[in-house]
Amino acid sequence: MEYPGLTKYEITRIIGGRALQLALGAFPLLPPRPNESPYELAEREFRAGVLPIIIRRRFPDGTYEDISLQKLREVEVLKASTA
Repeated sequence: MEYPGLTKYEITRIIGGRALQLALGAFPLLPPRPNESPYELAEREFRAGVLPIIIRRRFPDGTYEDISLQKLREVEVLKASTA
């Protein structure tokens, strides 16, 4: 794994994409709260770790690496606990 964690761009794309899905009628993975926007619900789903997403990281030589979101979040938790 080249970079062991999520970049701010990956986080933004995940939450933004999920918010768009919710706005278009996708089934929420967590129960929505009253007056909660699709963006707020998507962010809550991301923070809860319930999104079944795979990140594809492309490299300059044309190769790529697929990493599950759960695996990246585990790495971030380990990295935070050792710091």
